[in-house]
Amino acid sequence: MNRRRQFFEGIEAGIPVMIGFIPIAMTFAMLASKAGFSFTQTNAMSILVLAGASQMMAVNMLTMGAGIFEIVFATFILNLRHFIMSTYVMNRLKKVPIALRLILAFGVTDETFAIFATKSKEDHNPYFFAGIASMTYFSWVTGTVFGAVVIQYIPSSICNSMSIALYAMFIALLVPAIKINKKIGAVVLIAIILNLLFSIFIPSSWSIILATIMSAYIGTFIVDDEKEEEVNYAD
Repeated sequence: MNRRRQFFEGIEAGIPVMIGFIPIAMTFAMLASKAGFSFTQTNAMSILVLAGASQMMAVNMLTMGAGIFEIVFATFILNLRHFIMSTYVMNRLKKVPIALRLILAFGVTDETFAIFATKSKEDHNPYFFAGIASMTYFSWVTGTVFGAVVIQYIPSSICNSMSIALYAMFIALLVPAIKINKKIGAVVLIAIILNLLFSIFIPSSWSIILATIMSAYIGTFIVDDEKEEEVNYAD
């Protein structure tokens, strides 16, 4: 299979991601504009970061009055999962030159990882992954630009209602994991309770960080790998 065909097959595999990414990226742009981001700042964040959940959370924390350190630390905690995803992807691409791997690493997201991990070993090549990542990046940036433009022409009531997409995004990330292992749901419930308790005594931005760290630690004792045989990709 030639390189061009592998690349376009990756693009084709990424079409479902594009359909989902564009409206979410538009929502991010609207929330960012509402939080005081300029057109340039909003689009630069998507171009340079490419992390939907983290961008949404950062904007949400900013509107809550969180400081830079709190936002950076919270997004770092949220993105720890990328260590696992990137390790898997780069292990499959270990024969690829390091310079190319560094470029491809930027395209590792929940969606590109999910598609790549579920494909056969024949598709575990840099050109297929580059196709998926290109589609993901293009749709996220395009959606952000479009959202930053249309916010100037739609009623503020619609912009305000779009904030529900933040919660919808996190629910979409959680539900599949809970279906695989119901104990993850218990960890989520613990995180919610801890956050509610901590927010009584400390600022909400810090209560989120503290609840995330503590619930993750508790989760190491609660959650076991029920699907270990099915998801062991190292073989």
